[in-house]
Amino acid sequence: MRAPVFFISHGGPNLLDNKEKPGEFYTWFGQYIQQELKPKAIVIISAHWQGEGKHGIFVDTSEKPKLIYDFYNFPKHYYEETWDHQGSPQLANRVIDLLKKAGLSPSGEKYGNDHGVWVPLKRAMKSNPDIPIVEVSTFAHEDMSMHIKVGEALESLR
Repeated sequence: MRAPVFFISHGGPNLLDNKEKPGEFYTWFGQYIQQELKPKAIVIISAHWQGEGKHGIFVDTSEKPKLIYDFYNFPKHYYEETWDHQGSPQLANRVIDLLKKAGLSPSGEKYGNDHGVWVPLKRAMKSNPDIPIVEVSTFAHEDMSMHIKVGEALESLR
């Protein structure tokens, strides 16, 4: 089966405590990912991290991505959240190679995971997942054709 692609809206870190909608969706989504899809890894593109220049895009190469608390004016306990999960330098390098073959200019960075990645995935998969997670940035511009090119370049990972 070819893996599906999802768009995941997330809001702020208070999603972690949400027990109703959309929290119910994330409970279902986490079970669906872990029990039905059982992916070898997750590649996730976050709008909270932007590349540089026309073709520049970043790929997180961290083995143990740190959490980035890139949100403001929330209660203190959200800035103390932890989530023990893994990255995959090997998959990150494969993503970089695929993006280069598509004519883009990716670079590997030890970035971590911003809240656009860790908040929805932690809410969905409360237990620490054995699924490696690789974060990819968007471009620093809004040229939709370039973002579509990223999806096309990464299609073979599905």
